[in-house]
Amino acid sequence: MMDQQLSTRRARGGAAQPDLAGPLPLAVDLDGTLLATDTLHEGLVAALLRQPWALPGILAVLPRGRAAFKREVSRIAPCQAGSLPLRWGFLEWLRSQRAAGRELHLVTAADQSVADAVAQQLGLFASATGSDGGRNLAGIHKAEFLRKRFPGGFAYAGDSRHDVPVFAAAQEVVLVAAPADVVAAARHLHPEPLAEFPRETAGPGTWLRAMRLHQWSKNALLLVPLLLAHRFTDLDAVLACLAGMLALGLIASGTYLLNDLADLASDRAHRQKRARPIAAGRIRPLHALAGAVLLLLLGLGGAALLGLSVLLGGLAYIAVSLAYSARLKRVPLLDTLIIAGLFTLRLALGVELAAVPYSPWLMGFAGFFFLSLALAKRHGELVEARDGPPGTLTRRGWEPGDWPLTLAFGAASAMAALQIMLLYVADEVQPSLLYARPGLLYVAPPLLAVWLARIWLLAHRKELREDPVVFALRDPWSWLLGAAIAGALLLAL
Repeated sequence: MMDQQLSTRRARGGAAQPDLAGPLPLAVDLDGTLLATDTLHEGLVAALLRQPWALPGILAVLPRGRAAFKREVSRIAPCQAGSLPLRWGFLEWLRSQRAAGRELHLVTAADQSVADAVAQQLGLFASATGSDGGRNLAGIHKAEFLRKRFPGGFAYAGDSRHDVPVFAAAQEVVLVAAPADVVAAARHLHPEPLAEFPRETAGPGTWLRAMRLHQWSKNALLLVPLLLAHRFTDLDAVLACLAGMLALGLIASGTYLLNDLADLASDRAHRQKRARPIAAGRIRPLHALAGAVLLLLLGLGGAALLGLSVLLGGLAYIAVSLAYSARLKRVPLLDTLIIAGLFTLRLALGVELAAVPYSPWLMGFAGFFFLSLALAKRHGELVEARDGPPGTLTRRGWEPGDWPLTLAFGAASAMAALQIMLLYVADEVQPSLLYARPGLLYVAPPLLAVWLARIWLLAHRKELREDPVVFALRDPWSWLLGAAIAGALLLAL
């Protein structure tokens, strides 16, 4: 979000010189210029995600023009000016210009309600003018408005091809995050812009970060039934599980994008989540929505190729994830049960893909184990909120004083998982004759107990700041304990 100023210099050559009485008034565009996002896109996506039943009414307004369309969208999804991503480098430059005596005016094609909200939030502009429901204040319409509003000349800060007619009418220009063709057109009119700020593009790395590829590691659970049934030499089963991991990864990334779109305001208020690509404005909301739909379609298409049960599992994952993001994550206890259920669903998909019998011991262990981990993460948040300033608890539904409940339920779930694991080894694995030395399998429960105890200790000390599964992938002690458990399993073969 932070822009670096490339240059600041007076326009000369083809541009008119400022009036000697003082600097020219500066008209500032909003979407893509002052903001690293498009308020119309944000409002439209918010309306689609929160009030999808309003879509027919929004589309019905389209024949009346873009200005009427923007007004309807802003009515259904009012602008939340305090959470919008600003271009901070450009904003600081504007403040310095205002301090030097330049008059600033917000002139935008966004609806007037949006212009008023942003202007009131910043307290920087002498006036704010936007589209009025009948006139779309963009392109030549904006140029004509500014000529009449400032007959003595004006400077203009913009970013898009729609601003080129305004650049032609202006005496000075400021280029903010403009693409190369817009920069070339503006420099043809004004060889030396008053100021220029660089453009940040959303490259593959930005999209991969938004997709949260590191979360795909959770899909390794699909391989667990295959490995426990000793089907790792069955090439067809292995390939089916790997394909399932890819399909579920695409589905999960699609739901992550939708979740980030639904949580834009809360993410921008969070000290860490506000750096996510969509919240920071590095990926436009409509682009993110299109990317989410594409990922979901690709994932479901792959799941369909793997069988009806896998497709139904993928649809269930999407439905539960979206319901969780929309409402259920605000319901105490149910939120952690859903997280545990989504992890257990991965195991069930692994059973289907590997074509092995269901084990009630394995599914029961997974349910309690992942419930304990979900409660550990929530417990860490509650303890931090308990000891922190008011308002640090961003997850609604839970209260800071609920931490004894998460501690009790989480510890009980951990003990239940360990007990089921012991019974699984004694009553199912040992009689199966899959292992030559089954006694070595009893090494796993105590080592897993140590790991769970450590997770809960870190959570209680406010040192567990991420998903426990993701934490384990980066934690040397987790790798050491995991290697010891894997070694015991191999020696038991």
